[in-house]
Amino acid sequence: MPEEQPLKRWFPRRRVSLPCWVSWRDRQVHGRTVDVSYAGVGVLLSEPVEVNVETKIQLPEGISLQVRPVYLQRENGELCLVGNKIEFIEQGEQQWVNLCYVPRW
Repeated sequence: MPEEQPLKRWFPRRRVSLPCWVSWRDRQVHGRTVDVSYAGVGVLLSEPVEVNVETKIQLPEGISLQVRPVYLQRENGELCLVGNKIEFIEQGEQQWVNLCYVPRW
């Protein structure tokens, strides 16, 4: 019987591609999630940005998150990958938990 391997992260990432809106101060940008976890979300933005303040991410099914960017990576000069730490789930907490669920085999 194979041994169960522990996961490398406390909250493992799950690859999920969903449309989203990222907004801060007076700006809003369309994006797409790359991966999600209970503690964070990776978002590919449609245009390069310099985000270093707390932002809001809105996802389908009424999910709204307050996040803090922790890394920024440019992709092809046109796209921007932003890794975010979740500060607060404003709406859709149960939907978020369901979306992030990763079964342990």
